[in-house]
Amino acid sequence: MIKQLFNRYISPDLSFRRQLMSYVVGGIVILSLAGSALTAWVSSIKIKELIVDDAMQATSGLAEQGMLALLTGSNDNAEDAIKQVLGVKSVVGAAVIDADRKIIANQNIDIDKLIIPQSVGKDMGFEENENFFWFWKIVHINQGDIGLGEFDQHKQSVLGVVYVKLSKITLTNTSRDIFIATFLISTIVAVMLVMVVDITVNRLTRPINELADIMEEAERTGQHLQSDIEGAKEISQMSHAFNTLMKTLDDQDEQLRNHRDQLEQEVKVRTAELVQARDSALTASRHKSVFLANVTHELRTPIQAIIGYIDLVKEELEMDGMEDYTNDLAKVQRNAERLLVLINSILDLSKVEAGRMEIKKETILLKPSLEVAVDAISPLLDKHQNLFVGPQNPTELMVETDKEKLEQIVINLLSNACKFTKQGTISLDFECGEETFAIKVSDTGKGIPKAKLAEIFDEFRQVGQGSRPDRGSSSREFEGTGLGLAISQKFARLLGGEITVESIVGEGTCFTVTLPL
Repeated sequence: MIKQLFNRYISPDLSFRRQLMSYVVGGIVILSLAGSALTAWVSSIKIKELIVDDAMQATSGLAEQGMLALLTGSNDNAEDAIKQVLGVKSVVGAAVIDADRKIIANQNIDIDKLIIPQSVGKDMGFEENENFFWFWKIVHINQGDIGLGEFDQHKQSVLGVVYVKLSKITLTNTSRDIFIATFLISTIVAVMLVMVVDITVNRLTRPINELADIMEEAERTGQHLQSDIEGAKEISQMSHAFNTLMKTLDDQDEQLRNHRDQLEQEVKVRTAELVQARDSALTASRHKSVFLANVTHELRTPIQAIIGYIDLVKEELEMDGMEDYTNDLAKVQRNAERLLVLINSILDLSKVEAGRMEIKKETILLKPSLEVAVDAISPLLDKHQNLFVGPQNPTELMVETDKEKLEQIVINLLSNACKFTKQGTISLDFECGEETFAIKVSDTGKGIPKAKLAEIFDEFRQVGQGSRPDRGSSSREFEGTGLGLAISQKFARLLGGEITVESIVGEGTCFTVTLPL
């Protein structure tokens, strides 16, 4: 029970010293109360014995003095004897009764409540209740152990009975005073003991508190502090263990610092190498782009000359009726035109990568530019028997952009839709927002797998191509260089916009070009 009280009223969040002092003070208080109560109880027993002995002597004295009154029947002698007995401390009443139960003398005793001795074989005894002791003694001539119950048989020897009434107030007050005095003494001793214990506990717990402060400071500052605390054996062991731990952490931190410095040095070296490699790659890329731009520019003139001379030769052969040679020249012309388209695409891509592509913005009507793009891809619509649905938006929208780049973007998207759609529908439309406008090119072709949507804008990449060219694959399902979408995306970004795509395999694809107004 005491343990439960301590656990209930002593918080575990208190310091070790306060918890120890709480237990010690609580124990001292409990021991003081218990000691005071035990001392008062033992003292009351001893005092009771003393009072009983004194009262017995007073009762015996009253019996001796009352013998003459009982023999003579004189009330005066009995009164004098009672007065003498009442002079004893705590005696509040007395009475003398003869053998015939006649009251010879009585002082402060209620005869009706008089206790009649019943113990046979005793001539003296006492009874008690809550407030009083009742002492009695049988007075007889012949000294012997004869009880009052034998009066009828020994009337010649029994003279009567004397009674003495003793108050318990003195016993109660004395016990109370003893308890108070004992408690006060115990309290003084407890206070002194608590002071001694406090000094002792402070001396014992001071090293623990200092060690705890060092630990707290180490946690707060992150420093690995050392402790030189000396104290009891256990505290010295704790201090030594703490110092060992701090030294181990210092060694680990030193190793980590060395590794960090080493890694930083290696990172610097690797970074420098990467920067150098990046600069070299960028320089090589710029040189490549400049080279391709120059080479493709130089290739365009002879290709265009070849196409021109083919036209002249075809006219001469047609006039001479040599149609077999004309068909062969038509094949040469188609391949020369494809080569010219490839050279133009590479030239555009090289200019963008080299940063030499110029943007010429002007205010234009959107619909006429879209019609130019539709006219350019008309032969492709007939090739795969596709149905074209023109712009449904009746708005005459004016935008500020590069007319040639915009038309090239739309031509590339429409060409791509014609290439991947057979006997389907190709749609072209536009929308206008507050700050941007969007051109949408939709088809009902085979669609693009979701896994390939992220790579369709890569250079030299086609949806029908098995893998990237740089991975050694040459499988191709559709003709083309794989540059149309890449160049369109670069043009769109040069114009401040973006091309997005949505596609469902087997249902079709929708490209959306979003540009600023």
